[in-house]
Amino acid sequence: MRALRPALAAIAALLFTSGIAATPAAATSIYDPVTQSSLRNLVTAMQSWSMFDGGDKYTGVTAAELRGWGWSVGANTNVNIYIEGDGSSWRATAQDIRPGATEYTFTSAIPVSGARPGSVTASVPQPPVQAATAGVTIHELGTNVDLDQLAYALVAGGVTFEEVCLIGNVAPGPNVLGGSLKDHTKACTAAAAVSGATMRSVLAAMAKVAPGVLAVVALYALGDGTAPATAPGWVNNPDPRPTGPMVPPASLPNGVWKYDKLVQRVATLNDLQPEWSRVAIQQCLAVTAAALVSTNPYKDCQEKPIFMSGQLDVPEATNHDLQAIAQHPAWVELNYRPATLNPSPRQWYASHPDCAAAAGTNGTLQCDEYPFFATEQGGGAAVPTPSLKVIDGPQNVDQGNKYGAFVLGCRVQNGDSFLAIPIPPSAPHVPTLQICNPK
Repeated sequence: MRALRPALAAIAALLFTSGIAATPAAATSIYDPVTQSSLRNLVTAMQSWSMFDGGDKYTGVTAAELRGWGWSVGANTNVNIYIEGDGSSWRATAQDIRPGATEYTFTSAIPVSGARPGSVTASVPQPPVQAATAGVTIHELGTNVDLDQLAYALVAGGVTFEEVCLIGNVAPGPNVLGGSLKDHTKACTAAAAVSGATMRSVLAAMAKVAPGVLAVVALYALGDGTAPATAPGWVNNPDPRPTGPMVPPASLPNGVWKYDKLVQRVATLNDLQPEWSRVAIQQCLAVTAAALVSTNPYKDCQEKPIFMSGQLDVPEATNHDLQAIAQHPAWVELNYRPATLNPSPRQWYASHPDCAAAAGTNGTLQCDEYPFFATEQGGGAAVPTPSLKVIDGPQNVDQGNKYGAFVLGCRVQNGDSFLAIPIPPSAPHVPTLQICNPK
């Protein structure tokens, strides 16, 4: 097959270049013709790969495969490729990283950023921040919030562009330009101001800068759309978080939150029952999006180690963890530190009034602390001070043992970050899960 690729690529070029627009007259940089040419060559390589290697889909394409079809990113070009929906469509942006260069967009199916399907066009609006590094990044949006379904739901619910930009500003993301608005919010407002702007084009402009913003918008505007796992109670407060959901959950169409591929991947990698994996992924996405600790919840939930304290085996310890995280949402992401390196005494809480009920019970009741003592966020010297609660003693010991097994089993090293996502009470049949997410 590789020997035939030059000939096949030439045929594909004849088939597809007829739909590609000419160089825009507005090009102002001496680097722009090279960027446009590169993007057109990418179109040919993508179409060739899809026809002959991808089964008429774009899912699974890699930079190495594209090199095999004659395209590679230039030394000064930044390219982002987005595989959308079920993998049958894609879009891409390309920009030279040198000052003054124009960003160009190609889309294969739906108009976006000023480009009509099949055309290479200067992006409208132009990105607020110049691309800083050369290279190619491929984004599989099939394992993210469904952009089209989200746009449909927001429009159906009467949510405005202004509200979407406001919600998006609470999501983690870069702020190279400074000020109170993050870069993806500036991109949102610029896209909204373009004549003919659609909810899809506004969301796409924001997600290009910060992919995780779609999960935050979906969570706050629509709810997490899951059962039995649901977003924690802190979603609606405190300030400066939006007060949503602004749209009744009944208006949420099927498919906004895409789980299937992620559930299957995590179940396979970690040898989990599919049902357990589904609860784990739903809860992970809901909690990390609501806590605003992740720039891309979908990426983190399939790549970071996750300790999921369970309802089946240690419900009292698990529910305490949930209560503690409700008070301090950032505690869903912790950093391991061996207990021997914690500057606090192991029983630093012994005289604390929240632990008084455990005194004299011979271990039947114990004082549980969260975050765990063997983390950088645990111990009496930590700020904020960990949450304390008297719970069943054997459950406290069992959870501690399972946390230790998680650290060893997933090879979590001193300083490594991991997610601590307690199983919700709505899933009483799910035990403590050790999700290493090996690469």
